[in-house]
Amino acid sequence: MQDMTVINFSKTSRRFMRILFSLLMILVFFTACSQATDNPTANTKDLAEIIPSETAMPTEVAQTTTPNIPEIVSTPTQATFEDSIRTVYVCVPSNHPLSPRLQSEIMRMINREPMPSLEEPCTLIKAGNDHPVGEMVLALVAPFPTVQDEVSVEELKGFWQGGESENFNRLILYPYVLDALTWLWGEPVGSVEVFDRITFKTPDEKGEYYQSFMKEAWTSERTWAIIAFEELNPRWKVIALDGQSPIHKSFDSEQYALTIPLTLYNEDATRLQDTIEYMASTQFEDLLPFSNYDSEKLTTVILTGVTAMARATAVGMDERGILVPGEDLADVLKEADILHISNEVPFAENCPKQSSGGYLVFCSPESYMELLRSIGTDVVELTGDHFQDYGSEAMLFTLDLYAKEGWPVYGGGKDIFDARAPIKLEVNGNKIAFLGCNAKSPNFAQASETSTGAYHCDMDYMEETVRQLRHEGYLPIVTFQHEEVYTWSPNAQMIRDFGRVLEAGAVIASGSQAHQPHYAEFVHDGFAHYGLGNLFFDQYGVAQYTDWGFIDRHVFYYGRHISTELLTIRFLDKVKATWATPEQRAEMLEIIFDTSRMWWPGTEPWRQE
Repeated sequence: MQDMTVINFSKTSRRFMRILFSLLMILVFFTACSQATDNPTANTKDLAEIIPSETAMPTEVAQTTTPNIPEIVSTPTQATFEDSIRTVYVCVPSNHPLSPRLQSEIMRMINREPMPSLEEPCTLIKAGNDHPVGEMVLALVAPFPTVQDEVSVEELKGFWQGGESENFNRLILYPYVLDALTWLWGEPVGSVEVFDRITFKTPDEKGEYYQSFMKEAWTSERTWAIIAFEELNPRWKVIALDGQSPIHKSFDSEQYALTIPLTLYNEDATRLQDTIEYMASTQFEDLLPFSNYDSEKLTTVILTGVTAMARATAVGMDERGILVPGEDLADVLKEADILHISNEVPFAENCPKQSSGGYLVFCSPESYMELLRSIGTDVVELTGDHFQDYGSEAMLFTLDLYAKEGWPVYGGGKDIFDARAPIKLEVNGNKIAFLGCNAKSPNFAQASETSTGAYHCDMDYMEETVRQLRHEGYLPIVTFQHEEVYTWSPNAQMIRDFGRVLEAGAVIASGSQAHQPHYAEFVHDGFAHYGLGNLFFDQYGVAQYTDWGFIDRHVFYYGRHISTELLTIRFLDKVKATWATPEQRAEMLEIIFDTSRMWWPGTEPWRQE
């Protein structure tokens, strides 16, 4: 920034200068009057040129010499932040070269007082690294029912520059992505279609626009997209690049190919330099560096299926070690901000040594708590059928154990009021609530006003509580202990109950009861997974798919549910599960996606007939 001539002086000096200035004005006035008398042609314009304005006073006083008044000499010094505002030019260009969040951040900067000038040529923020001010994180995405999890950077770059890919034939993008990737990799050669933005008059109009963009990918063959991180939606599947994914806790933006550096740009070098110094001010400490990705605002929630540390699973734990059932899964489960466990079985002080067999009265010894600790348990669902198997004393003992660990519980409790109360959590700025109930016939561990147990579903209450939670700003996750069926398809009662809470505003509805996985689908802008399968229970070999299980990882960001990952496990025996191999995982995903429930709404096969 160029030096500007200013004068620095103390308050005392300023008072002295005001006195001198007043004397000067008197002298000037009498001199002007004398000149007006001697020269009738003198006018008010001449007088105005003699008397300096208040804003120009220091410089004008320094330039005026009068007998008996010493001359004040100005000293060049660096301009202050407020002085420099008048020479800074920043604007948001009309062709949208940045993601929505970054556009918003720049508007926040421009709207601060004092405002910079918007005259052309103004300083832009765009892809580049000459004068870095931040970054823009993009994501490669595919329709949710996509089996592929990851591609190499070379494959994506190869499609952009050569038009070939094993996994997709077409990319759809917004203009800001085209600008960013053109800077990164040059003009595209592959089949790339740009969706131009429009001006949205209402939020509904904006929502319809984003829906049409997603629909284009969902309803077109081998069509993927690249979008900004903050535009993620659970209907998109985030595709990792060389192992890096922005929805993972291990994400390193510096190692990620689609992290686009941002630079200041102005064709006028002086204005560019003024902007650089302007943005270096402490006024922008909360905005810089610009980014549409903030790891501190990201929350991950892992939902799991059936846990019942009893019978053959317990025999294996006693023989091979208490931690064996979860040792292969623990690292991933512990990484979640919130790990949900649905433990159907009470801990009991008088729990006998377990044995294999088909009996249905369950308990666990207190020592088995170590398995739940080892995987990073955070919240416990108590909607299970077997919570009352060892009576109220065991249930109260179990509740006390959870309380000592600091694990909040829901779906069951010391009475019906405790059992039906939701858990309310706030993690990394995201407000998340858990609510659950047992939807089976009332004779399963039902709590009352005076007795412990699980909360039997009152769907009117469930709906109303979901609506209240949304009103309070929470994102509700509803879990059910529902009817047990050994099929991929849920029954009509599940579909009805899941649909009711999702229509009321739940973001996720998940089945904790299934011993084999069920289908998933998107309902009323929420995600329904009717059954995940077992986590820790001895159903190995009971039916064709009881050896399979899902663990769902949900990602929240700035108060929105933005992504869901279906993690896949296979049971090795009645005791231990491990992660599915790539081939097994592909098989599991192909089956769960092979349903009309995973068609875009309105395009299901029966609607085409």
